[in-house]
Formats: sequence, C-alpha cells, structure tokens
Amino acid sequence: MKWTLNTYQVGQNWELDQLIEMCLKTGYPYIEFLMDFEQPHGLEWDAPEARFAEVKEKIEAAGLKFGSFTSCQRFDSPDAAERAESVKRVKRVIDMARKYGCDHVRVLGDRLPEDESARPEVVKNVAECIRELGEYAGAGIAVSIEMHNSFTDPHYSMAVVEQVNLPNCGLVFNGQWPVGKDWKYTLPAGAESIKPFYDMIRPHLTSIHHHEVELPSELPYWQEFFKLAKADGYDGYVSNECSYSGPDPEKVLRLYTALFRTLTA
Repeated sequence: MKWTLNTYQVGQNWELDQLIEMCLKTGYPYIEFLMDFEQPHGLEWDAPEARFAEVKEKIEAAGLKFGSFTSCQRFDSPDAAERAESVKRVKRVIDMARKYGCDHVRVLGDRLPEDESARPEVVKNVAECIRELGEYAGAGIAVSIEMHNSFTDPHYSMAVVEQVNLPNCGLVFNGQWPVGKDWKYTLPAGAESIKPFYDMIRPHLTSIHHHEVELPSELPYWQEFFKLAKADGYDGYVSNECSYSGPDPEKVLRLYTALFRTLTA
C-alpha cells in the first residue's frame, strides 16, 4: 500500500519545500496534491507546465513521488456547459499527470438534489463526465470519483462507477462508514463487520482517504478494512486526510504513520 499525505488542511499553508521536509520527517513517500484550493504548492488545473516540472524535480530529488492530482472539479450542475468546463479542466490535469508521471486523478461528484426523483439524471450526468475523462486518460491513469458529499452514500457512488464501466475508473473511499446511516445503502447500526461494504467497493477501489482512525468507534472498522485489503493484495493509495490544524503537525503526522504501519503489518 502506498502511504500518502493529502495536503488538505494539514498542509494548507505549507510551501512546497516545507511540505517535502515534513513528508521526509514523518514517513510519507507519496504526496497527494489538492487542487482548486490555491494552496502554496502551486499545482492547479491551469498552473503553468513549468510548475509541474519544478514540483516533480523537487519531490523526486527528495525520494518522494506523486500520490494523486486531486482535482475538486464536480459534475453535478444541471448546466451542460458548466459540466463541460469541469471536464475540460480535468483533461488538463490528466495531461499533466501523463507527462509528469502521476497515475491517479481524483474528482468529485458532488451533490444530488433533494428531490429523489431528480437524482438518476444527475448520477447519469456525473457518470457521463467521468466516462469521458476515463476514455481520455486511457491505460495507466486512474480517474476516480471520491465518495464525498451525496456520493458518500455507496448507493450513488456505486451507481456512477457501474454506469461508467471502465477499468481505469474507480472509487476513492472517503473514510465514512455506512453503518446506521439514513442512506440508500447502509449496514445496521452497531454492525460488527463492514465486510459486505468492503466486498462491494473493493473491485473499484483505487484510493483510501482516512480521517480520525484513532477514534474508538472507528478503529475496529479500520482494523478489519486493512486486514481485508492486505489479504487480497490491495496495493493502491492510502491517504492521510486527518485535517489536523493544531500546534504540532509533525508529531501528529508521525503518529499516523506509526498507526498505519501497525494496521498493515
């Protein structure tokens, strides 16, 4: 498994050199660069190509690798022109991923209407956009929808990947357990095992985002999840998106590395 630092919040204000230094100090071989947040690392969908080259040179000199180009483009707009603009932006990200050696591009869905009867049309629109991106990316680059906002509900994220039906398009599990939820898909409250959920998403799983793994209510599910993933040879990304913003990020990031190594030992 590829242990990765997501730059969301914890690295929100770090320049590239500090980001690299913290990854080296705390044990993260991969960096997941969050885009569309104007973070100081400077990788955005429209960043000059020279910036992508500079970032690649610096991280490789430090012995690190790209863990994902994590676009926050979304495809839920009822306006076809807006969806097309989002697709155009992600295609630029895919171009940079292909040229500079990043094999994973993440996108969002993102929100479904309150009227349930209107949801299938939005799911179809999202799937069509991601299918276009997957076809554009081709072999060697995964394009994945994060299970985020409305698509945190596996019923809808699974509907997207099943409609897309491409081998290079998958899911980013966002660390939200479907247990006792008021969702279209959920396991019973207090479920002792999340294996039915794992078995459902596993064929499409490209990346795992975790948050507060250490919570007593969460840890047993993570223990089972990583045991299952290790047993069936999952070798994709595991990204720390703990969103920590306190006074000692170095210590917290080191502790998460220790926890990850323990869970996957």
